[in-house]
Amino acid sequence: MKTFAAALAVVAVSVSGSAYAQAAPAAPQLAPAQEEQYAAKLSQCFTMKSNGSDRVTLARWFVAALASAPQISDVARVEPGRKDQLDRQVAAIFTRLMATDCAQEARPLFRARSSAGIRAGGETLGRLAMQEIMGDPKSAAAMFSGYVSYLRDEDFAALAK
Repeated sequence: MKTFAAALAVVAVSVSGSAYAQAAPAAPQLAPAQEEQYAAKLSQCFTMKSNGSDRVTLARWFVAALASAPQISDVARVEPGRKDQLDRQVAAIFTRLMATDCAQEARPLFRARSSAGIRAGGETLGRLAMQEIMGDPKSAAAMFSGYVSYLRDEDFAALAK
């Protein structure tokens, strides 16, 4: 999830480096508690305003983003055109949530150029996306049934003592 959140934070950083940010007055500073409060409100709004389709798209994007890492390329491949399509879809979801559905909650964080606040929203979206996928019994079974069959009780016996 941190990778997903980091990607959304990159969006916040790139926005803060845009012509808008350069022409805008100095960013207001938020006290840490205030920033946390705004981030919690943004996360709550993302939870309420994102839907199952958004979340599945985000999970698919996350997998495609991971597949582009050299450390994973031997087990997952995504066609470049498909990755670009998912990038566009996630950008549309993020834009809709930030600029329309949750604009009131995002505004103070955006104005303060709070990457931590935006990151909190991204982490929430990442968790929701994984919950959406893992909520499907077939997905959960496929993910956990494989490696669990290789676990041995005796390897964990010392933990019970």
